[in-house]
Amino acid sequence: MSDDVLRIVHVYPEELGVSGDRGNVTTLVERARRAGIDSEVTEYRIGDDVPSVADVVVLGHGPLSGVRSVSVDAVRLRDAFEGFARSGVPVVAVGGGMELLTRGVVTVEGDTVEGVGFFDALVRRGAPRRTNYFQVTTQYGGDDLTLFGFEDHAAHLELGAGSRPFATVVHGGGNGSDGAEGVVRGTSFGTQLKGPLLPLNPGLTDRILRTALSRRGISYGLTPAHEKLDQYAAASQRVIADNLERSFKAM
Repeated sequence: MSDDVLRIVHVYPEELGVSGDRGNVTTLVERARRAGIDSEVTEYRIGDDVPSVADVVVLGHGPLSGVRSVSVDAVRLRDAFEGFARSGVPVVAVGGGMELLTRGVVTVEGDTVEGVGFFDALVRRGAPRRTNYFQVTTQYGGDDLTLFGFEDHAAHLELGAGSRPFATVVHGGGNGSDGAEGVVRGTSFGTQLKGPLLPLNPGLTDRILRTALSRRGISYGLTPAHEKLDQYAAASQRVIADNLERSFKAM
C-alpha cells in the first residue's frame, strides 16, 4: 500500500451503528478507491488504545442506551479529539454519535449523560419525536449544498454561544425551532441526517475527502468511475424530495 492512503477511524461501530452507519465508512472508502486512493479503516472499541492518527473520524447513530454504554470510555478520547481538531481532521458524527460529542445529554428523567465536550452544545431529550424525510442546506467545505436524509430523534440541541450550526433546515425539525441543524467545529460536524448520510449525499462526501486528504498534500478528484454512484444517489434524493411531507410511525 502506498503512502497515499486514507486513514479512517470508525468509533464504536456496534453501539453507534444502528442506522446503516457503516455505509458512511464504506462510502468514504469506495469514493476514495475510485479516485485511485487506498484506505485503511481502524475500528475503535471500548478499552482499545486511543487512536492518535487519522484523516477522517466517523461516529454513527445509536440510541440513548448506546450513548450511555460508551460514555465512560469516551472520556478517554477527549485529548485525541482535541488533537484532531487542531490538525484539521474532519470528525463526522451522526445522531447519537453527535450527542456523545456534546457536553452531555439531559434525559427526560433529568439526569445527564456526560459527553466528550468536543462540540460546545447540550442535548435535551424529551422533545416531540420526529420521524420524517429531511432536507437541509450547508456551506460545509464550500458553497451552498443541499443534503437529503431521514430524521428520527426526540431531542433539542442547544448550541453554545460560540458554536455554529452545520446546516439550515429546508424541511424537517433540526435542532429545535430556530431552523438550525447540527453543529460544526472547524472541519468537523455533527448532524441528525441519517439515511445513511454519505451514500445519499456524494457531494458532501467529496468535500470531506478533499478536506481530509489535502492536509497531507494528496489530491482527490472525481473520475468517470464515480458517475454510477452519483446516479444512484440522485435517484434516491429525488424520491425523498417527492415525499418530504410524509412522516413515519416511530417504532
